Amino acid sequence: MDRVISLLAALVGLIALGGAILVHTNADVQRREMATEIAQLKATIALSGSTPQVATPVVAPATASAPDSGVADALLALQDRIAALEQTSRDQSAQLEAARAQIAAMPSSAEPVTQLATADPGASASEAPASGATPAAVVANGPTKDCIPLGTRFMASAGDSFPICKTKVVVKVASVDDGLATINGAGDVAVGSIGQLDKGCTVSVFSADTSGYAEMRVTCQ
Repeated sequence: MDRVISLLAALVGLIALGGAILVHTNADVQRREMATEIAQLKATIALSGSTPQVATPVVAPATASAPDSGVADALLALQDRIAALEQTSRDQSAQLEAARAQIAAMPSSAEPVTQLATADPGASASEAPASGATPAAVVANGPTKDCIPLGTRFMASAGDSFPICKTKVVVKVASVDDGLATINGAGDVAVGSIGQLDKGCTVSVFSADTSGYAEMRVTCQ
């Protein structure tokens, strides 16, 4: 019995010794792993701290090219010219519509022509026909549409051609300069002057400027 107890005591001592050795071995392995991991972390930190910073290139913003002042001035001048032409076109359209309305309201072929020829208060006695008389230029087959009534002011530019209502007279404008209009058949007519046309008719020029337009009026005796 004493031997059995001694053997059991020796066995327990061996088991305890083996456990102590196993714990010591595991502790050594863990320490080595931790030491390795710490060394790796130190190496990583050292490498990160010594890595040179790469300079990021700075791209300079593109500089907008300065606008061409000459082109801008030319565009502005073109816009002004277009606006002037549009306004003149509207004025001529309004005058043409008014002339058509006057023609449509004529009760007869003789009396209205006399009224139109003397309607403008600025007309001189030499430009107006005698009271109650029909101008010699008035004909039965003269145009009554798309034409300028006698005594009506209208705007014209170089190259324009306007027939005069109820006559065979056609006003053809050759050129317009500052203070002067050149009309086929009448020649150069200065502002404020009168040019002679066919069939006893005259053309008066009221304005002419560098815009290329002239205001005029045709009357017949």
